[in-house]
Amino acid sequence: MRTQNKLLIILIVTALLLSAGFMIILNIQKKQNSILINSGIEQQSAILKTAVDAKSDLVYRTLYDYTYWDDLINYMNQPDTTWANDNLYTLFSSFHVNAVWMYNLDLKAVFEETRLDSIRIKQALVYKGVFPMIYKTKFIKYYLPSAQGLLEIHGATMHPSNDESRKLPPQGYFFMANLLDSSYINELENLTGGKIILTTHQPEPVKLVGNRITSYYPLNDWEGKTVAWLELSRESDFLTVFHRLSDITIWFLAILIFVILSIFFISFNILVKVPLGKISQALFTKSSDDRMKLKSLKSEFKKIGQLIEEYFEQQESLETEIEVRKKTEAQKEKLIAELDSANRELKDFAYIVSHDLKAPLRAIGSISQWIHADYADKLDEDGKMQLDLLLSRVHRMQNLIEGVLAYSRVTRVKEEKEAVDLNKLVKDAIEMVAPPANFTITADQNLPTVSFGPTRLLQVFENLISNAIKYNDKEAGEINIHCGDAGYSWSISISDNGPGIEEKYFEKIFQIFQTLKARDEYESTGIGLTIVKKIIEANGGTISVGSTPGKGTTFTITILK
Repeated sequence: MRTQNKLLIILIVTALLLSAGFMIILNIQKKQNSILINSGIEQQSAILKTAVDAKSDLVYRTLYDYTYWDDLINYMNQPDTTWANDNLYTLFSSFHVNAVWMYNLDLKAVFEETRLDSIRIKQALVYKGVFPMIYKTKFIKYYLPSAQGLLEIHGATMHPSNDESRKLPPQGYFFMANLLDSSYINELENLTGGKIILTTHQPEPVKLVGNRITSYYPLNDWEGKTVAWLELSRESDFLTVFHRLSDITIWFLAILIFVILSIFFISFNILVKVPLGKISQALFTKSSDDRMKLKSLKSEFKKIGQLIEEYFEQQESLETEIEVRKKTEAQKEKLIAELDSANRELKDFAYIVSHDLKAPLRAIGSISQWIHADYADKLDEDGKMQLDLLLSRVHRMQNLIEGVLAYSRVTRVKEEKEAVDLNKLVKDAIEMVAPPANFTITADQNLPTVSFGPTRLLQVFENLISNAIKYNDKEAGEINIHCGDAGYSWSISISDNGPGIEEKYFEKIFQIFQTLKARDEYESTGIGLTIVKKIIEANGGTISVGSTPGKGTTFTITILK
């Protein structure tokens, strides 16, 4: 991807991150606005309720004081006009009530008066269903629609002055009413600081228009049914301030994002896009004129321009070097082919020479044996010893030739792999070696089946077992064959209790024609372990040796699964 495209992606990602941050801030403000609205609604509902309670409190306290007054009970039992003028009619002027009613226990009206200039209702406004309720609760407040408007009615049971707690049965019932007229509404507006409307229509849920919150207070009748609502519409100072601050914040963030992106875009064009355009043009055309423009670049792009110029120079040098290397590679391939041919000829030569030497050696051996047999009585002891030495050397030479032939067959003759059961193969190898009676050979049970050339693998086990027997210096020889799982291969170890091998000879024993003992002491060609190593490595495995002098030796081979 081109650098300028990467920078454009960075610009887009930056814009997306800024936009995401902007949206997060808007979401936070929205949540804050919702919290403020809910808080404002709760506060406004509480204000309206407090204002209504405040308006009702004066009537309630007056009602409370009057209804445990002995004189009021006496008036109910013996009505007195003078006392009524001094104590009951003054309620209209002093406490601005619009109606007063008094009932005895028979629910007959003892006093019933309304102010004609404010309300004209001739029928009784206290329903019979109210009395059982007020008898139980002692006080009642409810609202009742009338032709003149909605009445707020307070009622209480009447008790003597010694029964202020109203535990004794009531002596009568006393009611006072206020008309929720315009003056009442105005007083509520002064208390709440908002616009109040009395409505009998089912209102909508609490609503918000701009910064103005509209909340409702239900007015219930004596049965608990809502007969009207007080609607308070009020400007929220908190929302007004919050919205102004939110608008300022949003505009500030929007302008900031625009400025940042503008600066980034302009800087990108001036500082990045133009220099990159010159660099891209020079890389595309490779012309000398475009390459000269790279020298006018500033800051780090100047260094890039120098590197590009060096690149062009190196490219020209590399093109020349590539041509030279192609010629060298061709010569190398030719030499490798000649070397492979020489190796094949050498292997064939070793096979042919070894094969052709066997015939004269057999003739020398046969003549030596014939002389030893026919002229035994004519030869002295020194002559017989020399003939025995000659026959020994002939046998050794024959063994060497057989070893060379076996070594050359490892690479010349390819054996197809097949499934080989190691349990059977190890048993066959032991039988072919024919260990002496003083040797004990043990092998793991349930050895695995491997994919290998059976003849080659049998040759490996024969060599390792026969070597362990040949060089063992103990009266009771022991050989242990163990197999373990090494992941991608099987690890097979052949351990003995022989004389062991010093660590400095670990590599020498795998070299061709190398032995650790004199050939006159142990008859050996020094080829066996070399053949074993070649067979194992040719099939992708490894062979290693571990030994403690005097205690024994362990050869470990790995065979791929």
